[in-house]
Formats: sequence, C-alpha cells, structure tokens
Amino acid sequence: MRNNPVSQSMNQTGFPRTASVLTLALGALMFGCTTTADMNSEPIGKARASQESGKITYWVLPGPRVLEEEVFGTPDDPKALLAPKVEAARQAGGPPTVPELLKNVPFMVGVPEQARSVTGDGRYVLKHPTPFSNKARIIEGEFEATFIDHVKTDPPGKPGKTPDTARFEAQFSDPAGNEYRVVLDHVVKPPFPGYRTEGGVMLDSVHHGTTGTGSPLMPKVETRAALWGVGALYVNGEKAGDGRVMHLMTTEVVRDKDYNLVHSRDLPLAPGERHIKNQETHTHLMMPPIKGTKDGPVFSPVPTAFELPNGEQQPFLHIMWEQDTFQRL
Repeated sequence: MRNNPVSQSMNQTGFPRTASVLTLALGALMFGCTTTADMNSEPIGKARASQESGKITYWVLPGPRVLEEEVFGTPDDPKALLAPKVEAARQAGGPPTVPELLKNVPFMVGVPEQARSVTGDGRYVLKHPTPFSNKARIIEGEFEATFIDHVKTDPPGKPGKTPDTARFEAQFSDPAGNEYRVVLDHVVKPPFPGYRTEGGVMLDSVHHGTTGTGSPLMPKVETRAALWGVGALYVNGEKAGDGRVMHLMTTEVVRDKDYNLVHSRDLPLAPGERHIKNQETHTHLMMPPIKGTKDGPVFSPVPTAFELPNGEQQPFLHIMWEQDTFQRL
C-alpha cells in the first residue's frame, strides 16, 4: 500500500513546539524519553498492538443504531439521557467548553430523548446517523501503538495532567482512495461527566455500555488496552489539523459475521459468531468531531476528504483493524 511502514515514519513529528511541557511530552512519546510526570514510578503495565498493511481494515460509515434496553431503557422509561450529563458537566468545574460540546456531540455520553424513535417493527433506535453503525467498507490500513500505564485512577488536574503515556501512528485510506495519517501527540483524561479512564491509558479493563466511560452506544466491552489523546491528522499528505481528539482501543471482538455491531448482551461472541472466526481481538480508532483548544474541547468536524451520498464530508473517523496482534510488554 505504501513505501514506508509505520515503524519508519515515527520520527516525522510535524507538531508545534510552543510550550515546554508539550515539547517534553512529545519527546517522551516519539523518542522514548522520560517526562517529569513518570520519573518517580515504574509503569504498572505496558502493551503493544499493531497491524501491518495488507490485512483486513474497515472504514465505518454513518448509520442508525438500535438502543439496547440495559443502557437506554425503553420509550416509557428512558435512560442515559443527555440533559443530566450536561448539567453534571456544568457543576464539575472542568473546562467551560464541555457543556456546549456535549450538546453538539451527545453520543459521547448519552442520547437526547428527542433523538430517539421506535421503528415499525418495535425497535428503539437513535434516528440520526451515528459513528456506531453496521455500515462499513474495506480499505487499506496499518497501525502501531504502545500503551504505557502508570495509574489506575484519573489523577486530579487538567485533562493533559497524567503520568500515562503512549505512542500511536496509523495510516489508512478511505473508500474513495484518499490517504490519511494519524499521529498521537499526548494522552489526556477526557473531561466528560462519568468518565473514568485510569489516567488516559487503560489496560485489562471494561468500558462503554453501562460503565459511564466511553460512548454508551458501544457495547460494554472487555478491553485489552485503550488510550484517549490528542494529535495530528494528515489528509493526502497535508496536515489537516492539530489537537484532534482520538480514542484507540484493542478489545474483544464486537462485530459479528455480517459486520453488525452487537450489544452487551451478545458478548462474548463465540469464535463462530465473530467476523473473523479465529481472531480474538480487533482495534478501533474513533476520532469524533472534537478538537482540543486552550479553553477545552470544542465541536469541530473532522476534516476528512470522503464525501457522503448527501454531498457532505464525513465528519468523523471510525477505523477498524480486524487482524491485529496484541502483546503485553
């Protein structure tokens, strides 16, 4: 697919160096240096996930999502509503941008009641297109990630204040053949109400679903490794933006043989039920329409080059590597 593998492009930073803290963090992430935050302790866990080019990778398209009762309740008794989360964000004393952001990107924490409907066959659904659909197309892609976990609880302080670190770079195409590169800058603790990200790097844990951490539109999933961070996006060789929020996770398989995204009650999938029978894990990259700023995260559609049937550009990235490898270090 490309002349240069991911491992050969890790030294191509392309990041601004306007602050000493950011420079230190970038040095640690890209070149294996040690920041002040992690000089005083050994990691409690390390892991690596990767997939080389030529193996199965999917670009997930927008589409509907059936709301599972355990998480979202019923039309008569709805749960996981947005309004309480927005109010919790106002009272939390975090970045002032968060309450308004959640109104624009509600799927990060819940689903507004007015966005729900019941289909003719009785299914309770989120009627607007979401990044968690059953629609996907095969693309070319590769990635490499290293997760370095120092703490099991989120330390106090701003989102970027954490001893956890990671390295992550990915290259992939879209269904139209445009080329993308994503490079992590640094790990963050998302300042969303209810999130518990274990310092921004999570190993051997559970999130999504009813846990309060991660979008409830995903099933509650056994997680080998996960990270939350911000970084740079390149489209067709040109930098399309810094500070793009991203979530990477290597989990148990949550896509069935027909590539449907299952619900919590369906897990764990037996080998014969999985999209790839003998594959125990797969890796997800979610880049929602959120950008980090000095005031906090704000709504910002991801500047993809992929045009949807309605003539608009897809405003998020959801990439799935289906033949990954995972190891603890």
